[in-house]
Amino acid sequence: MYDTIIIGAGPAGMAAAIYASRREMNTLVMGKELGGQLVWASDIENYPGYKSINAFDLIQKLQDQVKSLGVSIKNVEVKKIEKQEDGTFKLFTEKDIFEARTVIIAMGLSPRRLAIDGEERLSGKGVSYCANCDGPFYKDKVVSVVGGGNSALDAAEILSKIAKKVYLVHRREEFRAFEALINEVKNRQNIELILNSSPVEFLGQDSLKSMKVKNNKTQEIKEIEVDGVFVEVGRIAHTDIVEGLAERNEKKEILVNELAKTKTSGLFACGDVTQNEYKQITVAMGQATTAALAAYQYLQVLGSEKQ
Repeated sequence: MYDTIIIGAGPAGMAAAIYASRREMNTLVMGKELGGQLVWASDIENYPGYKSINAFDLIQKLQDQVKSLGVSIKNVEVKKIEKQEDGTFKLFTEKDIFEARTVIIAMGLSPRRLAIDGEERLSGKGVSYCANCDGPFYKDKVVSVVGGGNSALDAAEILSKIAKKVYLVHRREEFRAFEALINEVKNRQNIELILNSSPVEFLGQDSLKSMKVKNNKTQEIKEIEVDGVFVEVGRIAHTDIVEGLAERNEKKEILVNELAKTKTSGLFACGDVTQNEYKQITVAMGQATTAALAAYQYLQVLGSEKQ
């Protein structure tokens, strides 16, 4: 029986584990992908204390710190969570069952992929899913942003201040973003709009060299030379395991209060998987700290009530 099980092995999960273990909670971290969304980035330049750090180096440092505190990390996917009559939780993986007094959900989000040729092979080698993370590495270069929502236009606007040229590729004629942001993007001289068009292939061997784009009206395919592509077609919250245990919004993000609590006693959530507006590493880790301390407080109150 663990005091807390943390689902998610990214920055939020690691931060929660650090603070839980420092409260001498018997802690287990479970996640199907060690590092979480950091695996989609190359180098991180907005993590305090480091001017720049490789994403995998940061993942390793976080894991080493967590393990040094005696926390176990299991590279498995939790398939189901059940709350028992005694208030504890059972977590089911493909093969095993784990028990905990509290659970912290820190699963993050998964970027929605385009599922086209070359995307997976060139991920981290020119194909990125985070303009804030990887944008600075494309100073005075030519890049493309794929998408038509607020995140895509925001990425294009940010990159226009860094890159020499930005192609904004959108499958429709109209954007689905704030009007002020649309106007801002349209007024940027180094942003070229490629509308009614969709990427069909990313090309390059060791790094991205170009992309093929198809016009959805004429079916014409043209090749555009780019140094980087930022895919901004949304992120997905895979939160069905908390169905019935936590309230979720239309994006399936978990709704929590200021103490990271869900509607179920003993169940907490933190980071990008929650309704929090700002999906950034430091924000997620701060919320994870709150979740761990709130879980500890919950157990303290529970213990005093039983005495």
